[in-house]
Amino acid sequence: MRRCQRLGGNLGVQSFRFSATGRPREQKIVVFDQNISRNQWAEILANCRGHILRELPLVNGVLVLVDEEEIADVQALAQSRSGVVRVEDDIDIELAYEVGKVQWGPRFREDVPWGVKRINIGDASQTGNGVNVGILDTGVDSRHPDLAGNIKGGYSAIAGIDSASDDNGHGTHVAGTIGALQNSIGVLGVAPRANIYAIKVLDAKGSGKLSSLIDGIGWCVEKGIKVVNMSLSSSTENQTFRDMVQSARKAGITMVCAAGNRGPGSNSVGYPAKYVESIAVAAIDENDKIANFSSRGREISISAPGVDILSTWPGKQYRKSTGTSMAAPHVTGAVALLLEADPSLSPADIKSLLQASADRLDGVSSDEQGAGVLNVSQALSRVSKKRVREVCVMGVAT
Repeated sequence: MRRCQRLGGNLGVQSFRFSATGRPREQKIVVFDQNISRNQWAEILANCRGHILRELPLVNGVLVLVDEEEIADVQALAQSRSGVVRVEDDIDIELAYEVGKVQWGPRFREDVPWGVKRINIGDASQTGNGVNVGILDTGVDSRHPDLAGNIKGGYSAIAGIDSASDDNGHGTHVAGTIGALQNSIGVLGVAPRANIYAIKVLDAKGSGKLSSLIDGIGWCVEKGIKVVNMSLSSSTENQTFRDMVQSARKAGITMVCAAGNRGPGSNSVGYPAKYVESIAVAAIDENDKIANFSSRGREISISAPGVDILSTWPGKQYRKSTGTSMAAPHVTGAVALLLEADPSLSPADIKSLLQASADRLDGVSSDEQGAGVLNVSQALSRVSKKRVREVCVMGVAT
């Protein structure tokens, strides 16, 4: 297998889409044993045909292009003692697509969207100041006047696209709910002083691959980002997907995920929201009703506003959108506030705090609402009490 550098353009990728025999190639993820070092990967695959596209150190693997014959070479290694553990599909990922009506246009007077009001931030002094938030999505419009002051960097995990700018709009909308500035124009985000990092893992059509998500999460681990928003979903999974989530959790990343818009059927939560390591967010409307489209299942962690949510849109615009994609960033912003209040909080601590402080909806099952509707003020109050207890314990110990 010939090893190549990260391809710099779509034409470079396309030139390897067919093998020497003319057969079409597909992307596969090759995962190595944890005892195999990164500098051994190419050596192990050296005698295989195909092409290495990208290294994926987060899961100790690589992304390869192989045809139906070439993949047999790699799969044979997985059956030997070569160090190859498995060869898996590069699963399709997509936006937790918006549904319902759309409204948009410029705004000149700052508005607090109904969703930000509903989650009860109260008079908390926290603004997310200094907390790094990763948005794994279609990118973010870094020139939007309601976001520019908070965007601190970005990364594109899409082959042939170097910029993390938003060519779809979805990621910019998510970013506004999380951290639109308090600047007298447009809208106000949940954590208006959080540091936003745009990680582009989805293309202009809102489509992507598991390998890009792995690459993006790996970048967040390298940068020390402690909370990420994933308003995206897949109906399928594999062990490599699971490994990615577990590795991110071990690195201390709190993963907030849209539950998906496959409701009202039962057991309809998508991945990665379905994993226990994630915070799976369902959507409510202004009447505190679970949105009909919101996915259901025992994996739902919490609910948040997700219908007719006003937020930022590329080109100095603002738009109302609907979906669990819009619910998740309310929770992500809340996590930034909690981490500002207590940076020592672990992902498990954060999930527990959010669920313990949620407002339970009467007559609604846990499969629909999780622990209830996000209540930021109550969660921050629990953090404050936790810190007081810790100080008292330390005082007794000394």
